[in-house]
Amino acid sequence: MLSTKAWAKSLGISVESTPPTIEGYSKRCPRSARQIAIRAVILQGVVAVAAGVDPEPIVEWFHDERIWRNVTPGEKAFLKTTSCAEEQCNKFAWHQEAEWTLLWVIGKVESLGLPTHQCDTRKLVDEIIPALGSDIGPFVASAKVREPGVLLAEGDRTYDLWCHALKAQRNGKLPADLNLTVLYERRYAFEWLDGIQEWDDVRCDA
Repeated sequence: MLSTKAWAKSLGISVESTPPTIEGYSKRCPRSARQIAIRAVILQGVVAVAAGVDPEPIVEWFHDERIWRNVTPGEKAFLKTTSCAEEQCNKFAWHQEAEWTLLWVIGKVESLGLPTHQCDTRKLVDEIIPALGSDIGPFVASAKVREPGVLLAEGDRTYDLWCHALKAQRNGKLPADLNLTVLYERRYAFEWLDGIQEWDDVRCDA
């Protein structure tokens, strides 16, 4: 069976760490750097709770940093629940891959590459995202959205991989090293970036 790299290359999809910039494209991202940075912080808090961290300090942190209003209804319900079904916890835990994608968008991650592995959780927690209870101001202020042609190139690659992956899955020919959930979460993040769907309502249609 083909590797993801060989499979993507056979489809004419870039296999570089970051696909070539689409020159001449100038439409700015509908989401601001501040919105994206705050969404990433919130996702990390939610991911932590999904991994078993006590939600109370997370909620307090969000209130202290005045970003509780940016937490979605679905996330608020999850943070306030007394128990978490395995399926629900997995859903929120996997959003760390969407978070990693958003961190790439604002220049905190060098490249995404092909969706064959999960993100670097250690680097994310220890080096990128503000620590629980800390001031998120410097992190948010330093966020800068990548250029439109760069975002479009990666967004298009993610969409193309998603469409082809769904077809390959139906035909039983999905590359063995392709992580479909990682790809889904990247797609989820890019859909949200379009500014049309709210986070809880994102649909990743092909």
